[in-house]
Amino acid sequence: MVLFPLFTTARCDAPLPPPPLPSSSGGTESISKSPPPPPPLTSPSSSTTSSNPPPPPTPEEDSISQAVASVSSCPNPGPLEAATWDVRRLTSLDTYDGLRVDISKQLSPFFAVVHSFHLGTTMLPDGRTSSYGMTVQMNDEEGFSMARVDPERGTVDGRVHKALLGGVAMGKLQLGLSQEGSSDQLLGELDVGAQTWTANLKYGSMGGGNMFGMNYFQAVTPKLAMGGEGMYIGANGNMLSSYTAKYSFMPGGAPG
Repeated sequence: MVLFPLFTTARCDAPLPPPPLPSSSGGTESISKSPPPPPPLTSPSSSTTSSNPPPPPTPEEDSISQAVASVSSCPNPGPLEAATWDVRRLTSLDTYDGLRVDISKQLSPFFAVVHSFHLGTTMLPDGRTSSYGMTVQMNDEEGFSMARVDPERGTVDGRVHKALLGGVAMGKLQLGLSQEGSSDQLLGELDVGAQTWTANLKYGSMGGGNMFGMNYFQAVTPKLAMGGEGMYIGANGNMLSSYTAKYSFMPGGAPG
């Protein structure tokens, strides 16, 4: 015989039974959600082909690239008259006899005066043994002006250089006056240039007749520059021409 108990005793501190599991087909929403699946792996080739093309260059970057492409490796050779300065420094030394003194005074940042004395010399063309001259010079950002006065001979020499057209060209004026008037001269010049060349036009009066001329100096390679000059002197009807070639051995390659 098997006996079943009619009453059971429940303890208050006993743990609660677990909740029932939700049905898979019912309308009850699951409390805990499974994490989303990881993204699919892509191969390097597929990522390269699917990458976006680079954006087009901005107008500022385009202008900079055009400016860099337009720069020439040949620098500006400078004026033709300065092409032989380096040689003259070696061959034409500044020698003199007697005593020569130059006293300069800077009156302002843009204005200076120089007093020149030459004593006991036999190098003056008119047979004098001494000379005195005063030179005044004024400089600014656009050029300079200079005048030299010789009170013993009664001569005045002047020179003015002025930048024109915002620095694109340079205007020059040279003036020489004397008491006799036979050696007076007036010469005007215009210098123009670009990236690889310079040119000069001149016109004036010299020796009692008109004079005009021009020159051109071109950089052929970063180290070689070539040019020429032609001039007509109306006082004697002479036509003069000269040609210049300059090669630089400097590491930078710029002529000069």
